[in-house]
Amino acid sequence: MAWTVAQIEAVGSNAEPGFWEEWAREPDFGSRWQSIGDHFGIGGFGVNANVADAGRELIVPHSETEYGGQEELYLLLRGRARFTCDGETVELDAGEMMHVSPEVVRDAVALEDSTLVLCVGGTPGQAYSPS
Repeated sequence: MAWTVAQIEAVGSNAEPGFWEEWAREPDFGSRWQSIGDHFGIGGFGVNANVADAGRELIVPHSETEYGGQEELYLLLRGRARFTCDGETVELDAGEMMHVSPEVVRDAVALEDSTLVLCVGGTPGQAYSPS
């Protein structure tokens, strides 16, 4: 079939146990992570989603320089979130999005319960290679 439908929060995670320990500040981070690209077999770009409640980690602190140099687009689908990018804070509401270059150290915390972020990434000038 040339198309498939799924609910975001019904998609599971492909992360191995302990995968997030290197970056996450919360021991249960990743419990509401959805590996959307793997679910659909998407090979052209990386795409994932995460859900977090108010005050909880939504995006772990990281840059992409050591992990393939991906630029990322974060689209807030539901709720509100506070991103920190190289020490500066940016708040996003549902429907807003933010592009982040690979070298920027970023993280995000949910400001409302059930905040949902869609994360899309790829390396400029290179074919996508799933991790």
